[in-house]
Amino acid sequence: MANLASNFIDAVVFIYDKDDNLITKTIITGHNRNEMYIEVARGLENVKLKTRLQLLIIHSGGASEVSGSLKSVRQGLYEISIFGERHRDVRESARRTINASAVISDMVKDSESEKLTAPIPIVIENLSTTGILLRVRDVRLEMGAFLQIEFKLHGKDVILFGEVLREQRYDGVTCKYGCKLYFPD
Repeated sequence: MANLASNFIDAVVFIYDKDDNLITKTIITGHNRNEMYIEVARGLENVKLKTRLQLLIIHSGGASEVSGSLKSVRQGLYEISIFGERHRDVRESARRTINASAVISDMVKDSESEKLTAPIPIVIENLSTTGILLRVRDVRLEMGAFLQIEFKLHGKDVILFGEVLREQRYDGVTCKYGCKLYFPD
C-alpha cells in the first residue's frame, strides 16, 4: 500500500464499474490520504451513491489499482472512498480498455534520441498498472525503443513513458505493441 501514500492530485484516473466497464477517465482534483478518499470534478453524473467502483490511477509514483465507492457529491465534486491497493504479478494485472487517441512525441532507440519529424498518432487500447498496449498504423516501432506517449484529458497534458517489449502484426499496415510502463523520478 505504499503508493496510496502518494499524492494523487492532478493524477489521471480511469473509473470502472464492478463488471470492468469504463465509466469515465478524468483527473483527480483532491486527495485526502488520512480519510482515504479522492475527488473528481466530472464523469460520475449517472452513478448512484455507494456504488462500488474499480479505479486505475496513473500518478507520479507509478500506477495503482484500487477499489472504491462513490461516497458523496458536494459542490460539483464527487468524493470516492478508496479501500486499498491491489498488488498483482506483472501478467496478472488487469488490462483496462481505454481506446484513447494519443501520440508518440519522442523515441529513444539504442540510447540515442530519434528526432521525429512529426508526432506518431496512436491509439492506447488498454492500460494496466505495469503496461500499455498501443495500436499503430503505417509505422514500425523497434523492440526495446523507449517512447514518450502524450494525450490530453480534460485540457491537461498526460505523459506516459514505455519500453516496447512485444509486437503483434496484423494487416501489414497495423501493429500492436506491448510496452512496459516507466515512471521517472
